Amino acid sequence: MSDASLTLARPAPARVYMLAEHLDAALAAGEDLANVFYVWRGAPPRASAEIQAIRAGQRAAVERIQTFELALISRLLKAREWATQVGLEDEQFGTLARLYNAGTATLVDAVAECGDCTAVDFDTGDDLTAYLRSRGLIARDAPGLPDTAPIAAGDRFLVARRVPLGVLLDLVATFLDALEAEFDLFVERKGDGEPASGLPPELPMH
Repeated sequence: MSDASLTLARPAPARVYMLAEHLDAALAAGEDLANVFYVWRGAPPRASAEIQAIRAGQRAAVERIQTFELALISRLLKAREWATQVGLEDEQFGTLARLYNAGTATLVDAVAECGDCTAVDFDTGDDLTAYLRSRGLIARDAPGLPDTAPIAAGDRFLVARRVPLGVLLDLVATFLDALEAEFDLFVERKGDGEPASGLPPELPMH
């Protein structure tokens, strides 16, 4: 942070801190999701043990993707609640708050289906192909995932089958940058050189 930004930044109200905390956590979850990558680097498998190892690696990668996807969605939805409050009480962020809520509105309907996969598992036998196809990781007409094909989420991953990951992360980053430009949110060091949180004393660290 530059000297100029330190001069201009001011303490933020609790609602802004909570919004920023969820946006920052959503950004982290999204980046973790985008970085998931798995590929079999050996020769095309022939032995049963190699095929089983590939399938286990693919499933582990998909489970990591699902974990980060759920973490991302939960943080995005919590941020929506605080964005509404910030937009109402801080007029300068009203437009951004409305833009954020509009851009994430489609995720509200996705909560139930993401949290309960019973119907999908019943229809697909808990096969990875249906999930990968629904998230845009393989073509819709692809019969399945080849054993040697890489699994990579990336920016085009469809979060909750609806919104490209890159679009969501750009939206989150824009909102967070606007908050950081106005408020002193994330203090990295205390005067004595020890780490410090940007959260005010009355707010929880989690």
